[in-house]
Amino acid sequence: MNPRVLVTGAAGFIGRHTAAAFHQAGHHVTALDLRAAPGRLAGPVRRRCESFTSRAVLDEVAAGHYRTVVHQAGISDTRAVAGPELDDTNTDGVLRLAEACHAGGARLIYASSHSVYGALNHREPIPEHADTDLTRCSGPLNPYAASKLALDQRMRSRYPTGLDWVGLRYTNVFGPDETDKGPMASILSQLLRSAAGTGEVRLFDDSLTAARDYIPVETVAATILRLARQRVPAAVYNLGAGFAVSFAEVTQWCARLHRETGGAAPLRVTLVPNPVAAAYQYYTCAEMTALDTALPGRPTVSLHDMESRAVALFHATGAHAAA
Repeated sequence: MNPRVLVTGAAGFIGRHTAAAFHQAGHHVTALDLRAAPGRLAGPVRRRCESFTSRAVLDEVAAGHYRTVVHQAGISDTRAVAGPELDDTNTDGVLRLAEACHAGGARLIYASSHSVYGALNHREPIPEHADTDLTRCSGPLNPYAASKLALDQRMRSRYPTGLDWVGLRYTNVFGPDETDKGPMASILSQLLRSAAGTGEVRLFDDSLTAARDYIPVETVAATILRLARQRVPAAVYNLGAGFAVSFAEVTQWCARLHRETGGAAPLRVTLVPNPVAAAYQYYTCAEMTALDTALPGRPTVSLHDMESRAVALFHATGAHAAA
């Protein structure tokens, strides 16, 4: 059987990699987005330019047209202002989609965010149940993160049973073809792209000891594919590497790669003031026990794998810039 899958936000970075992964695995994929999808990644799938909250889409889902709905659409800009558009797109609209999945018997896998935790009070992995524990974290630092936490909380309370659903709190997803995200691209990709293109990296002057939990987009897509095929308890799960890499270490990777590719001068490291220090995540790290338990043998990544992916991304970025 090749069950039908709906991927919303399929023109976005994670969405198009997810759509491609499902297509390559033999699923019948409908790729939904308000934007045109890049042809090289989404060409083989059925594409629709439409909102995930349109009556036609919700009716299709409620009628049982799809076995799985992978919801990647939404406002992902952490600078977005609070208001009805953000609430409807990231919270209320997703709940309407969830209700349609409930009516149609579809499995719902939706994108949440590690940003719901805000600033971690300790440099240690944080579990899903600690999202409102102020001894562990600050909670959302911006309206975007607040909209994601509101969705997670309402899904937990509304669908403890009766709906097959999973929310995934992504950490810092990176990988090839991320350039269209602009300033919302992962800091890892931004540093690699800058080092490959200009021989310089710019960091906030208070962030050299900052560290982030990164996860390759291919690992995210592979995990979602597994979740579409294997039922797990309905819940919100962290999805990250489970370890953090400091900005200083990433900068060392950049310096070595710059040197190995014939940089005429050492990599320049420029430190600039942090204008958003009060709302900055200096440390992110996901506790992965819950997903490990629910999905044994899930796709994982090691520090060595992470560095290898970074090296490949640096060379790909450099080749693109040279072309």
